[in-house]
Amino acid sequence: EAVVLAVDDDPAVLLAVRAVLQPRGVRVDAVTEPERFWEALEASAPDAVLLDVDMPGVNGLELCRVLRNDPRWKSVSVVFLTSRTDPATVQEVFAAGADDFVGKPFVGPELGARIHNRLERVRMQRALAETDALTGVPNRRGSEEVLERFLRLAAEQGDPLAFGVADLDGFKGVNDRFGHAVGDAVLARVARLLQKRFRAEDVVARWGGEEFVVGMYGMDKSDGVQRLAEALEVLREEPFTAPDGTTFRVTCSAGVSEFDTDGRDLQSLYRAADAAMYAAKQAGRDRVLPAGWTPARREGPRSVDVLVVEADPAAARLVQHALETRGLRHEWVEDGERAVSLLTGSAPELQARVVLLNTDLPGVDGLQVLRRMARERMLDCTRVILLGGESQQAEVARAMELSAFDHVPRPFSVPVLLQRIRRALRV
Repeated sequence: EAVVLAVDDDPAVLLAVRAVLQPRGVRVDAVTEPERFWEALEASAPDAVLLDVDMPGVNGLELCRVLRNDPRWKSVSVVFLTSRTDPATVQEVFAAGADDFVGKPFVGPELGARIHNRLERVRMQRALAETDALTGVPNRRGSEEVLERFLRLAAEQGDPLAFGVADLDGFKGVNDRFGHAVGDAVLARVARLLQKRFRAEDVVARWGGEEFVVGMYGMDKSDGVQRLAEALEVLREEPFTAPDGTTFRVTCSAGVSEFDTDGRDLQSLYRAADAAMYAAKQAGRDRVLPAGWTPARREGPRSVDVLVVEADPAAARLVQHALETRGLRHEWVEDGERAVSLLTGSAPELQARVVLLNTDLPGVDGLQVLRRMARERMLDCTRVILLGGESQQAEVARAMELSAFDHVPRPFSVPVLLQRIRRALRV
């Protein structure tokens, strides 16, 4: 909704202005006491100001000059509505910095059309000022207002809000090798990809260089990591072509923070997500990490989010890559005997929050591993997700009786498996 601040000591004029503009979808904030102009300006934050030249105790021309010299208000459109229509006054009005002039008594359609034109120009100028010219997504200025509104809503409603920072890996190398025109094309495509992968209500913006931010209202940090990881996986497979025909790919590192947990203002959330993004780069790039992530301990038992117990190397690599992209610590072992050795005993080498356990393993099978874990009461703190085929329903049933957390049939879908892992990690 556009806002016009109308200042006139005659209430009848203000009523007439409101009658003309309100049907056009314009909110009119009326001020009959000109000395309250600055107070009203702060409260209204208008798109346009309607002034008279002569008002009690206040000179409209002087107000206009001050507005034009104030960095905060110099872009606000100023229209004069005055009974002084002589050429000298009209010249003074425009010399003071006014955008337009309407004489009193005014004709409704003329005033409406002139205000509409000024508001449309303001809208276009604002869109240009708030949009990144290269990618077409909002720039920092254009996104901060919406992100601040998200923060206020999250504080008032108690809803989650995730904030992500994503930065292209090795982007300088793309510019150095293929030229800035190719680099610009990469940035534009990455922006389009991010817009497609996120909801219409999410904020995707470019804050400078090869850095993008994403505001995700209603999502917590875990949801935000998952969404960004999905986008990174798509980007990883996206082919780019240089003018000489060379095909190359780009990757991205990202960090995600959450309102209240990692900060209550935009600056704090940005710092937390940015630190997580740099941690993602140091951890190997091409991944997203949550704010607060720390490397694994060097002393005592190793701690991982997921232990993959899988005899098939190809399936294990597929799962590991997906876990790595989401910043989840993981290890892989190929057989049940090694899994038992790592997880059990008086001084276990490894602590895992989730174990992905293939039921069909060489030597010690998955069911035997699960029995050993149950006997040592490990299932109180470790969730076991079984990976078993249709022909192993009896084994799966016995495993569920032993308090396995979940079962995903083989051949498994990686997105489905990740969803079950996320659920297990939340418990």
